[in-house]
Amino acid sequence: MTNPEFQHLLAGVSRSFFLSLRLLPAAVRPSLSLAYALARASDTISDSSDVPAEKRISALRSLPDVLPTERFDVPVAAEQALLDQLPALLARLAASPDRELIETTWKTIRDGQIFDIERFPSPSPLSPAELERYVYLVAGCVGEFWTDLCLARLPDPFQSPATEMRVLGREFGEALQRVNILRDRASDAAQGRIYVSPDDVQAEISRARAGLAAGTAYAAATRSRLLRASVALPADLGRQTLDLLANSPSTPRVRVTRPRVWLALLRAVLARRREF
Repeated sequence: MTNPEFQHLLAGVSRSFFLSLRLLPAAVRPSLSLAYALARASDTISDSSDVPAEKRISALRSLPDVLPTERFDVPVAAEQALLDQLPALLARLAASPDRELIETTWKTIRDGQIFDIERFPSPSPLSPAELERYVYLVAGCVGEFWTDLCLARLPDPFQSPATEMRVLGREFGEALQRVNILRDRASDAAQGRIYVSPDDVQAEISRARAGLAAGTAYAAATRSRLLRASVALPADLGRQTLDLLANSPSTPRVRVTRPRVWLALLRAVLARRREF
């Protein structure tokens, strides 16, 4: 798989986050892009409800050492293309200088995806403790990975201590997952996956806003303009999504329009770093 083919594959499975990946400094872009593609591929396996749960769990646990023997047919063409390219993605992983870091994070994400399969479908929502565990496994660990990779590959990337940046990164990653959960709660509930009780939606919106503020602080503490923009963009889009949810709580699924996405991109590129 050539790099242009890989970029086309990424663009097909992500609308806005692909823009963040494109903004990243060249030193970290390949590994972060690969980690994202692998996580999306295993998420597609996790969501393939036509395949029995035990076979999905077995496939997820066997990765990256063993390719799934089960055929996963998905209705979205871009996601099917991603799965079809899983052998090529694993070859990229084997050759990556950041293989160990990517594999460790991907294992944590797959643990979250397995938890999701084992927990649902169910008529009961996640408990607060289950929700905290889930958002860390599938997203909070990504914020930590992002930070660790930048520390390894970029010269002095942050103005704040690494420990503080890892915490901010974790909180930001969890917030983005909370936004996704809130945005998709109607379609998820129709499939028997209730992550947040209807009574807790407003409180969860507040938690998500607090986490997005951590993302804004993360962006402001970066020295690289490109890195700052790549973080500021999803933080801005997350806030806009929460605003839409607050203003239209009964809408099945809100979506930030494309012109607003491009405006957010412009704001992200022009964002200033924090001065101390």
